Amino acid sequence: MSKKVAKSSITVKYFSMIFLLIVLTIIAFFLFTRSNTIEASLAQKKISDLATLEALASNIHSHMSAVEVAGHFLSQDKDIVDFFEATNAVAKRDGPLSYRNFNSAEVLASKKSLPASVIAVSCFNPRGIPIGEQTLSRNRLTYFFHPTLMREIRENGDAQWTKTFSIESVAEHIVTRVFAFVVPVTNTDDKLLGYLTLFLDINSMSPFLEPYKEDLYILENSVILLSKKGILTNTSLFSELKFSYSLLLEDSSVIVRTRDDSLIVTTKEFTPLEIKLLSTSSHNDFSSAIATGLPSLLTFLLYGIIFAFVASLLIARLQAKPIRQMQNLMNKVKQGDFSLRLKITSKDEFGELGLTLNSLLNRIQTSMAEQKRHQQVQQKMELQMIQEQIKPHFLYNVLEITSSMIRCNLNSEALATVEHLANFYRVSLSHGSDIISVSQEIQLTENYLSLQKTRYIEFMDYVLAISPAIYQYKIPKLTLQPLIENAIYHGVKEKETGGFLCVSGYLENKRVVFEVFDTGNGIAPDKIKDLIALSKNNSASKDTIPHFGVGSIIRRLNILYSGDVTFNIDSTKGEYTCITLSFPANNHSD
Repeated sequence: MSKKVAKSSITVKYFSMIFLLIVLTIIAFFLFTRSNTIEASLAQKKISDLATLEALASNIHSHMSAVEVAGHFLSQDKDIVDFFEATNAVAKRDGPLSYRNFNSAEVLASKKSLPASVIAVSCFNPRGIPIGEQTLSRNRLTYFFHPTLMREIRENGDAQWTKTFSIESVAEHIVTRVFAFVVPVTNTDDKLLGYLTLFLDINSMSPFLEPYKEDLYILENSVILLSKKGILTNTSLFSELKFSYSLLLEDSSVIVRTRDDSLIVTTKEFTPLEIKLLSTSSHNDFSSAIATGLPSLLTFLLYGIIFAFVASLLIARLQAKPIRQMQNLMNKVKQGDFSLRLKITSKDEFGELGLTLNSLLNRIQTSMAEQKRHQQVQQKMELQMIQEQIKPHFLYNVLEITSSMIRCNLNSEALATVEHLANFYRVSLSHGSDIISVSQEIQLTENYLSLQKTRYIEFMDYVLAISPAIYQYKIPKLTLQPLIENAIYHGVKEKETGGFLCVSGYLENKRVVFEVFDTGNGIAPDKIKDLIALSKNNSASKDTIPHFGVGSIIRRLNILYSGDVTFNIDSTKGEYTCITLSFPANNHSD
């Protein structure tokens, strides 16, 4: 490229844009192809892992079936049924403690051999009390077969598997984690005599994990029961694999990020035992192995970058000339000369762009003249608005009071009064916005009351009780001030003994409610009717209706909230007045 072409010139930018566009397209194609290849392989991987778990589930199910067949066979054995009937008869006569006097092992030992995975068999009465248990710890059995579990077993009415728990041999004190298969034992009249329980050692399932190359786990909730790695039973899933149990989905595969790696985690529910079968493998290792088999794409990417450089350089040079002409024109326009126009030398797209630019410059000149006139009008309207919001009489009285305070050396009181006055007009003006937040309206009200308290300190006191829950909602500016002003001048001030003023605001039934209460002179009933009628008349103007302050409040709120505004006056002459105002709790922009 020529030395005359600066680094910031349109030629360089045009070149960079086209170059990046082509390069990014090539890179996107490269990444898309690579991603699709990895995603396709990952999908196959997930299908394979799920098939592995299904095969594992099938082996476990076959293993359980052998135990179930043995359990049903034993529950129908005549000697065992007779044993249950005999022990229940003794217990009915002598009490449940008599169950300890029997030895169920003697009855069970004479039966046919059980699967090797069944490490013990116990008998229970219908309420879960061990019958003749001399081999296993009765405390552990009673703790697990509690009344709630036994009630569920009785309500189910059929043989069922329990969750895992630990049994302990009395002789060796060896603790083993087991599943229990509980089979009801009935007599010839189908009366429930008790339950025969076969204890399946969970370690008997370990051989089922060995044939597979994946890392396999058997979970109960968030606890690892068995794993191919030989992790201790009851190890937390999070402490071993560094991810939460809540991330596991039913019969599906997910990619879980851990601190050290991303894992491909495949899960399958095994409903009979209420467990999950889990397969994990490194996602990073899997992706790396797939990516190393794509060298041809890297070569394609290199040639693509070379092509992008050459094509971008040629296109940039061809397109730079008309753009530079526009650039020179715009540089002069930028300095304020809007009288210049572009000379059109072609009828292509750049020619049309030049015509559009010339037309735009014509419109800009016209628009600037109009904008200047509008700004002058707007400034005049803003000035009028500010002047209308300022109340000269009120301001005059406050300044007189401030002057008196200064003369009486009440400097701190005078300073506080000036601050309240400044805050009142700062919020009142509110940058010309007609709609402000309730929080801003409360600030304005608080400053207004502080100033009025300074003027009428001898006969007026007040309190503000506003719930923070309504601060965020919008309200027309100076909604409360006219109501408070009326309460002071026509209520509290008119009463010889003075009075108390309370302004409250709260949220009720999704509506914002304001109450202005005073213990002043009250309002006559006929005047109350006029004010209520005024609140329902939205077409009245300032020139035709008295009590313009109240009417203005209602009209502005009805406009903002589509007429859904309630206004009520409760007053007793000579005692009190309470004005209630409510509207929907909605947020409105200015």
